Amino acid sequence: MKSLITIPFLLLSLIPSFNLASETTLKKGDIFYLGITDDKSRFTARFKVLDNEKTSTGEEGMFLLSETLVSDNGKALKFRTENKPTSNMYQDSNAKKWCESFYDTHFSDEEKEWIIPTYKSDESFSIHAPFGVEKGPYVDFKPEENALDGDHLFFLSAEEICTEKYGLAKEEDRIAPYHKESEGYWLRSPHIDTFPNDVGFIFFNGWLMDFIQNSDNVFFTGGTYARPGLNIKKPNAEDIVSIGENQYCLTIDKDKYQASEPPKFKVKNPLPMTIVVLVLFLALIGFILVGLPIIIVKAVKKKKLKKAQQ
Repeated sequence: MKSLITIPFLLLSLIPSFNLASETTLKKGDIFYLGITDDKSRFTARFKVLDNEKTSTGEEGMFLLSETLVSDNGKALKFRTENKPTSNMYQDSNAKKWCESFYDTHFSDEEKEWIIPTYKSDESFSIHAPFGVEKGPYVDFKPEENALDGDHLFFLSAEEICTEKYGLAKEEDRIAPYHKESEGYWLRSPHIDTFPNDVGFIFFNGWLMDFIQNSDNVFFTGGTYARPGLNIKKPNAEDIVSIGENQYCLTIDKDKYQASEPPKFKVKNPLPMTIVVLVLFLALIGFILVGLPIIIVKAVKKKKLKKAQQ
Protein backbone atom coordinates (compact mmCIF):
# COMPACT_ATOMS: atom_id res chain seq x y z
CA MET A 1 0.00 0.00 0.00
CA LYS A 2 2.81 2.38 0.87
CA SER A 3 4.43 1.86 -2.54
CA LEU A 4 1.15 2.70 -4.27
CA ILE A 5 0.96 6.01 -2.42
CA THR A 6 4.52 7.01 -3.36
CA ILE A 7 4.07 6.34 -7.11
CA PRO A 8 2.03 9.53 -7.79
CA PHE A 9 4.60 11.62 -5.91
CA LEU A 10 7.39 10.09 -7.97
CA LEU A 11 5.52 10.93 -11.16
CA LEU A 12 4.95 14.50 -10.01
CA SER A 13 8.64 14.90 -9.25
CA LEU A 14 9.43 14.19 -12.90
CA ILE A 15 7.30 17.06 -14.24
CA PRO A 16 9.94 19.79 -13.70
CA SER A 17 12.43 17.72 -15.68
CA PHE A 18 10.13 17.74 -18.70
CA ASN A 19 9.74 21.52 -18.43
CA LEU A 20 13.46 22.05 -18.23
CA ALA A 21 14.02 19.93 -21.33
CA SER A 22 12.07 22.43 -23.42
CA GLU A 23 14.19 25.42 -22.40
CA THR A 24 17.64 26.45 -23.49
CA THR A 25 20.37 27.24 -20.98
CA LEU A 26 22.04 29.75 -23.29
CA LYS A 27 22.39 33.29 -22.00
CA LYS A 28 23.41 36.60 -23.53
CA GLY A 29 27.17 36.78 -23.76
CA ASP A 30 27.67 33.01 -23.99
CA ILE A 31 29.76 31.53 -26.79
CA PHE A 32 28.01 29.36 -29.35
CA TYR A 33 30.13 27.35 -31.78
CA LEU A 34 28.83 27.11 -35.33
CA GLY A 35 30.54 26.60 -38.68
CA ILE A 36 33.72 25.10 -40.11
CA THR A 37 36.89 26.62 -38.65
CA ASP A 38 39.40 28.00 -41.13
CA ASP A 39 42.95 29.01 -40.19
CA LYS A 40 43.57 30.92 -43.42
CA SER A 41 40.62 33.27 -42.93
CA ARG A 42 41.02 33.12 -39.11
CA PHE A 43 37.43 31.94 -38.69
CA THR A 44 37.17 30.42 -35.19
CA ALA A 45 33.47 29.40 -35.34
CA ARG A 46 33.02 31.19 -31.99
CA PHE A 47 29.85 33.30 -31.99
CA LYS A 48 28.75 35.57 -29.16
CA VAL A 49 25.07 35.37 -28.19
CA LEU A 50 23.70 38.91 -28.52
CA ASP A 51 20.10 37.88 -27.84
CA ASN A 52 19.06 34.44 -26.59
CA GLU A 53 15.32 35.03 -27.09
CA LYS A 54 14.87 37.04 -30.29
CA THR A 55 16.49 37.36 -33.69
CA SER A 56 17.74 40.71 -35.01
CA THR A 57 14.25 41.24 -36.46
CA GLY A 58 12.44 40.53 -33.18
CA GLU A 59 11.21 37.06 -34.06
CA GLU A 60 11.66 34.01 -31.86
CA GLY A 61 15.21 32.70 -32.19
CA MET A 62 18.71 33.85 -31.32
CA PHE A 63 20.97 36.58 -32.69
CA LEU A 64 24.68 35.72 -32.91
CA LEU A 65 27.79 37.73 -33.79
CA SER A 66 31.23 36.35 -34.59
CA GLU A 67 33.50 36.90 -31.61
CA THR A 68 36.53 37.41 -33.86
CA LEU A 69 37.14 38.99 -37.25
CA VAL A 70 37.37 37.09 -40.50
CA SER A 71 39.43 37.85 -43.60
CA ASP A 72 38.85 37.32 -47.29
CA ASN A 73 40.90 34.14 -47.64
CA GLY A 74 43.79 35.65 -45.68
CA LYS A 75 43.48 39.17 -47.12
CA ALA A 76 41.77 42.32 -45.93
CA LEU A 77 38.24 42.74 -47.27
CA LYS A 78 36.93 45.66 -49.29
CA PHE A 79 33.26 46.56 -48.87
CA ARG A 80 33.15 47.30 -52.60
CA THR A 81 36.00 46.52 -54.95
CA GLU A 82 35.46 49.16 -57.66
CA ASN A 83 37.81 52.14 -57.57
CA LYS A 84 34.99 54.53 -58.41
CA PRO A 85 31.83 53.01 -56.98
CA THR A 86 28.49 54.52 -57.90
CA SER A 87 26.71 53.21 -54.81
CA ASN A 88 27.46 52.61 -51.15
CA MET A 89 24.40 50.43 -50.54
CA TYR A 90 24.80 46.97 -49.02
CA GLN A 91 22.43 45.18 -51.41
CA ASP A 92 24.79 44.96 -54.38
CA SER A 93 28.08 45.18 -52.50
CA ASN A 94 31.12 42.94 -52.51
CA ALA A 95 30.56 42.58 -48.76
CA LYS A 96 27.16 40.95 -49.27
CA LYS A 97 28.57 38.61 -51.93
CA TRP A 98 31.40 37.64 -49.57
CA CYS A 99 28.87 36.77 -46.85
CA GLU A 100 26.87 34.60 -49.26
CA SER A 101 29.99 32.77 -50.41
CA PHE A 102 31.29 32.28 -46.86
CA TYR A 103 27.94 30.88 -45.75
CA ASP A 104 27.98 28.38 -48.62
CA THR A 105 31.47 27.10 -47.83
CA HIS A 106 31.81 27.35 -44.04
CA PHE A 107 28.63 25.78 -42.66
CA SER A 108 27.51 22.18 -42.90
CA ASP A 109 24.13 21.22 -44.38
CA GLU A 110 22.93 20.24 -40.89
CA GLU A 111 23.97 23.62 -39.47
CA LYS A 112 22.30 25.46 -42.33
CA GLU A 113 19.01 23.92 -41.23
CA TRP A 114 19.31 25.99 -38.04
CA ILE A 115 20.19 29.30 -39.69
CA ILE A 116 17.20 31.58 -40.38
CA PRO A 117 17.14 33.70 -43.57
CA THR A 118 16.84 37.34 -42.50
CA TYR A 119 14.68 40.01 -44.11
CA LYS A 120 15.18 43.53 -42.83
CA SER A 121 15.03 47.17 -43.95
CA ASP A 122 17.25 49.64 -42.11
CA GLU A 123 16.06 53.03 -40.90
CA SER A 124 18.22 56.15 -40.98
CA PHE A 125 20.50 56.40 -37.97
CA SER A 126 22.77 59.04 -36.43
CA ILE A 127 25.37 58.82 -33.70
CA HIS A 128 27.75 61.32 -32.15
CA ALA A 129 31.23 61.14 -33.63
CA PRO A 130 33.83 59.76 -31.18
CA PHE A 131 36.84 61.62 -29.72
CA GLY A 132 35.01 61.98 -26.39
CA VAL A 133 32.93 64.97 -27.58
CA GLU A 134 29.51 64.64 -25.92
CA LYS A 135 27.75 67.13 -28.17
CA GLY A 136 30.03 67.01 -31.15
CA PRO A 137 29.18 66.40 -34.81
CA TYR A 138 27.09 63.44 -35.89
CA VAL A 139 27.89 60.52 -38.17
CA ASP A 140 24.76 60.02 -40.27
CA PHE A 141 23.63 56.90 -42.10
CA LYS A 142 20.82 56.75 -44.62
CA PRO A 143 18.05 54.14 -44.74
CA GLU A 144 18.18 51.11 -47.01
CA GLU A 145 15.05 49.23 -47.96
CA ASN A 146 15.46 45.45 -47.98
CA ALA A 147 19.08 45.71 -46.91
CA LEU A 148 18.79 42.07 -45.92
CA ASP A 149 16.68 40.06 -48.32
CA GLY A 150 16.86 36.44 -47.22
CA ASP A 151 20.48 36.77 -46.06
CA HIS A 152 21.83 33.91 -43.93
CA LEU A 153 25.09 35.63 -42.97
CA PHE A 154 25.39 39.42 -42.86
CA PHE A 155 27.20 42.47 -41.54
CA LEU A 156 25.51 44.35 -38.70
CA SER A 157 24.00 47.80 -39.15
CA ALA A 158 25.36 50.90 -37.43
CA GLU A 159 22.35 50.86 -35.11
CA GLU A 160 22.73 47.18 -34.19
CA ILE A 161 26.46 47.43 -33.41
CA CYS A 162 25.93 50.05 -30.69
CA THR A 163 22.72 48.70 -29.15
CA GLU A 164 22.81 48.53 -25.35
CA LYS A 165 20.66 45.38 -25.11
CA TYR A 166 23.26 43.55 -27.21
CA GLY A 167 26.04 44.66 -24.85
CA LEU A 168 27.68 46.86 -27.51
CA ALA A 169 26.94 50.37 -26.26
CA LYS A 170 30.52 51.19 -25.24
CA GLU A 171 33.47 51.50 -27.60
CA GLU A 172 35.46 48.84 -25.74
CA ASP A 173 32.56 46.39 -26.19
CA ARG A 174 32.82 46.68 -29.97
CA ILE A 175 36.54 45.90 -30.22
CA ALA A 176 37.30 42.58 -31.91
CA PRO A 177 40.55 40.83 -32.87
CA TYR A 178 41.89 39.49 -36.10
CA HIS A 179 44.48 36.94 -34.98
CA LYS A 180 46.49 38.67 -32.21
CA GLU A 181 45.56 42.33 -32.65
CA SER A 182 42.40 44.40 -32.75
CA GLU A 183 41.43 45.46 -36.27
CA GLY A 184 38.62 47.34 -37.99
CA TYR A 185 35.52 45.79 -39.52
CA TRP A 186 32.73 46.78 -41.90
CA LEU A 187 29.08 47.46 -41.17
CA ARG A 188 26.31 47.39 -43.77
CA SER A 189 25.02 50.96 -43.24
CA PRO A 190 25.58 53.49 -46.06
CA HIS A 191 26.63 57.01 -45.12
CA ILE A 192 24.40 59.87 -46.24
CA ASP A 193 25.28 61.54 -49.53
CA THR A 194 27.70 64.07 -47.99
CA PHE A 195 30.20 61.18 -48.21
CA PRO A 196 28.64 58.95 -50.91
CA ASN A 197 31.57 56.51 -51.01
CA ASP A 198 31.57 55.83 -47.26
CA VAL A 199 29.89 53.09 -45.23
CA GLY A 200 29.70 52.29 -41.54
CA PHE A 201 32.88 51.04 -39.96
CA ILE A 202 34.16 50.03 -36.52
CA PHE A 203 37.77 51.07 -36.06
CA PHE A 204 40.27 48.95 -34.16
CA ASN A 205 39.64 50.92 -30.96
CA GLY A 206 35.85 50.58 -31.10
CA TRP A 207 35.01 53.91 -32.72
CA LEU A 208 31.84 53.82 -34.80
CA MET A 209 32.34 56.06 -37.82
CA ASP A 210 32.37 55.73 -41.59
CA PHE A 211 35.14 54.76 -43.97
CA ILE A 212 35.86 54.64 -47.70
CA GLN A 213 34.26 51.46 -49.00
CA ASN A 214 36.92 50.44 -51.52
CA SER A 215 39.75 50.61 -48.98
CA ASP A 216 41.54 47.67 -47.40
CA ASN A 217 43.73 49.68 -45.03
CA VAL A 218 42.87 52.08 -42.20
CA PHE A 219 45.24 55.03 -42.60
CA PHE A 220 48.13 52.55 -42.90
CA THR A 221 47.51 51.27 -39.38
CA GLY A 222 45.61 48.04 -40.09
CA GLY A 223 43.30 46.13 -42.38
CA THR A 224 39.55 46.05 -42.92
CA TYR A 225 37.79 42.79 -42.08
CA ALA A 226 34.43 41.08 -41.63
CA ARG A 227 32.53 40.41 -38.43
CA PRO A 228 29.49 38.45 -39.61
CA GLY A 229 26.27 37.94 -37.71
CA LEU A 230 23.40 35.51 -38.17
CA ASN A 231 20.08 34.43 -36.73
CA ILE A 232 19.27 30.86 -35.72
CA LYS A 233 16.25 28.96 -34.50
CA LYS A 234 15.89 28.90 -30.74
CA PRO A 235 17.22 25.52 -29.59
CA ASN A 236 15.74 23.39 -26.84
CA ALA A 237 17.93 21.86 -24.14
CA GLU A 238 18.23 18.58 -26.03
CA ASP A 239 19.43 20.44 -29.16
CA ILE A 240 22.59 21.81 -27.55
CA VAL A 241 25.46 20.57 -25.42
CA SER A 242 27.86 22.35 -23.11
CA ILE A 243 31.51 21.94 -24.06
CA GLY A 244 32.92 24.28 -21.41
CA GLU A 245 32.01 27.13 -19.12
CA ASN A 246 29.52 29.35 -20.98
CA GLN A 247 30.39 27.55 -24.23
CA TYR A 248 27.88 25.54 -26.24
CA CYS A 249 27.27 23.97 -29.61
CA LEU A 250 24.53 22.04 -31.38
CA THR A 251 24.18 18.42 -30.33
CA ILE A 252 24.90 17.40 -33.93
CA ASP A 253 28.30 19.11 -33.55
CA LYS A 254 29.18 17.68 -30.12
CA ASP A 255 32.27 15.86 -31.44
CA LYS A 256 33.35 18.77 -33.65
CA TYR A 257 34.51 21.37 -31.12
CA GLN A 258 36.58 21.62 -27.98
CA ALA A 259 36.26 24.36 -25.39
CA SER A 260 38.79 27.15 -25.76
CA GLU A 261 39.83 30.28 -23.94
CA PRO A 262 38.66 33.71 -25.14
CA PRO A 263 41.10 35.06 -27.73
CA LYS A 264 44.04 36.95 -26.29
CA PHE A 265 44.99 39.98 -28.32
CA LYS A 266 46.51 43.43 -28.15
CA VAL A 267 44.36 46.51 -28.61
CA LYS A 268 46.22 48.82 -30.93
CA ASN A 269 47.29 52.29 -29.89
CA PRO A 270 44.80 54.74 -31.45
CA LEU A 271 47.31 57.63 -31.38
CA PRO A 272 48.55 57.26 -35.00
CA MET A 273 45.01 57.26 -36.35
CA THR A 274 44.01 60.14 -34.07
CA ILE A 275 46.88 62.22 -35.43
CA VAL A 276 45.85 61.45 -39.02
CA VAL A 277 42.23 62.36 -38.28
CA LEU A 278 43.26 65.61 -36.60
CA VAL A 279 45.50 66.50 -39.54
CA LEU A 280 42.64 65.84 -41.96
CA PHE A 281 40.29 67.86 -39.76
CA LEU A 282 42.72 70.78 -39.59
CA ALA A 283 43.23 70.55 -43.35
CA LEU A 284 39.46 70.77 -43.81
CA ILE A 285 39.24 73.78 -41.51
CA GLY A 286 42.15 75.38 -43.37
CA PHE A 287 40.41 74.82 -46.67
CA ILE A 288 37.18 76.37 -45.37
CA LEU A 289 38.98 79.40 -43.92
CA VAL A 290 41.53 79.97 -46.69
CA GLY A 291 41.00 77.80 -49.75
CA LEU A 292 37.25 78.28 -50.13
CA PRO A 293 37.38 82.10 -50.05
CA ILE A 294 40.14 82.05 -52.69
CA ILE A 295 38.05 79.82 -54.92
CA ILE A 296 35.03 82.11 -54.47
CA VAL A 297 37.08 85.24 -55.24
CA LYS A 298 38.53 83.63 -58.38
CA ALA A 299 35.07 82.55 -59.52
CA VAL A 300 33.71 86.10 -59.02
CA LYS A 301 36.64 87.62 -60.95
CA LYS A 302 36.19 85.12 -63.76
CA LYS A 303 32.51 85.93 -63.95
CA LYS A 304 33.22 89.71 -64.04
CA LEU A 305 35.90 89.23 -66.72
CA LYS A 306 33.55 87.17 -68.85
CA LYS A 307 30.84 89.80 -68.45
CA ALA A 308 33.26 92.60 -69.35
CA GLN A 309 34.35 90.75 -72.50
CA GLN A 310 30.74 90.57 -73.62
